[in-house]
Order: sequence, then C-alpha cells, then structure tokens
Amino acid sequence: MSPTWVSKEGVFHPAKEHAVLPHLSGTDKEVYDGPDRAAELELAQAHGVDKDGKPKLTTFGTNFRKNPDFINFVRQMNYKSIDEYLGDIGYDMEKVERDFKEKASEIVKHKLPVRGPEPAMIGGGTDTSGKGGDLIGGFGQERERPASEVDKPLRK
Repeated sequence: MSPTWVSKEGVFHPAKEHAVLPHLSGTDKEVYDGPDRAAELELAQAHGVDKDGKPKLTTFGTNFRKNPDFINFVRQMNYKSIDEYLGDIGYDMEKVERDFKEKASEIVKHKLPVRGPEPAMIGGGTDTSGKGGDLIGGFGQERERPASEVDKPLRK
C-alpha cells in the first residue's frame, strides 16, 4: 500500500489508519488503529529506528517559516516579518489549523482499487514511414514488393 500523509505548513505527518488484520484474529492486535504503517515504514527507512523499533523522526519536511529561501524572499520584498507578508497575501492561520485537524481526523482504510475493463489497444495507427511505399526485399530475392504485401505469399 502507498503511504498516506497529512501536511501542515510544509511538514508531513502520517495519516491515521484503521485496518482489520484477519491473520491476527483472536488476538488483541486484530484491529490496528494508529499512524499509517506504510508512512511509518518510509520514515524508518529514511531516518532509522530507535530502540523500540519506532522511527526516530515522526515527520517529513520542514516548516516553510524556517526555510532560508522563503525568509530571504520575504526580506527582498521589504517585509519586516514572515507574519506581515502572510497577512498581506491573505494567509489565514485559523483556516490552515482547521483544515489540518479535519484532514488528520480522517481515517484511511486502504481499500483495494476496483478493477475496470481492459483498455482498448493503444498504439498502431497509420504507416508514417513511407506511406505504404516501403519495399521489402531486393537483396537476391525474387522481386521487391510493397510492405503492405508482407503477409501475402509471393507468387512464382
């Protein structure tokens, strides 16, 4: 399964996951509720694990307010602070916080995709190399013939 993330100001957190694990039926671990396991695996592969087997870092990314390029951009625009710039462009911190909480509360259930019908054959089309006038043969064979006659037997 692919990992699912929830972001806030450039920092990506694993989404919540709910999964029923039938191979663990009858145990207390049959139902998993917690951070997305695929996201935690990516964090563990990128940052390593601690002594408990959990990822050392729990997020990816950096808050854009600490990004040196963004700070330099704000200064070049003659703003005294990032908050002043964000206020001028209409950035609403309350809306961002509300959206983040809403997205973080959604539970990912990793359902299998629905299989659709096989797509029609892609490719083919017209012969653009010689408009059907390509010749096959001519190197010691009986006669040259157009490429459109390749599947037709030669007459003697």
